[in-house]
Amino acid sequence: MSGGELIRRCLVAAVAVVLAALVPQVVPWRICDGPGCLLVSIVAVPLLVFGVALLAWVIMAVGRVRPAWPVALGGPLVFFALVSTVVDVPGIVVFFVVAAASYAFAALVTAEAPPRAWQVALAAPVVVLFVWSVARLLL
Repeated sequence: MSGGELIRRCLVAAVAVVLAALVPQVVPWRICDGPGCLLVSIVAVPLLVFGVALLAWVIMAVGRVRPAWPVALGGPLVFFALVSTVVDVPGIVVFFVVAAASYAFAALVTAEAPPRAWQVALAAPVVVLFVWSVARLLL
C-alpha cells in the first residue's frame, strides 16, 4: 500500500464518521425528558453508537476502504478511550474532530502498509487508555 493510498484510507475513514455522526444531529430525537429517561438512555446510546459505526462502515466500503470492518469496530473504541480519559468534549466541533481523528487513527493501525510491530506500537497506548477508562468506571 502506497503512502497516498494510506492517506486516502485515513481521510475516507475520517469523513465517513463525520457524515455518519451528522445523522443523529440532524434527525430530531425527542424520546423523553427528565430522570425517568435513564433506562431509555442505557438502551438508546449503545444502539446509536452501533448505528453510527454501521453507517460509517457502509460509507467507508463505498469509499473503497478495504477492509472497512476493522476501522468501523476500532474507531468507537479509540473514541471512547480518548473521550473518557484524555479529551474533554465541551462542544460539537471538538466531538467531530475527535471522532474523525479516532477513525483516521483506526484506519492507520488496521492498514496493511505499516509493519506488524508498528501496528502494535501504535495500538498499545490506545489499549492502555481503554483498559484504564473501563477500570476507572468499574472501580
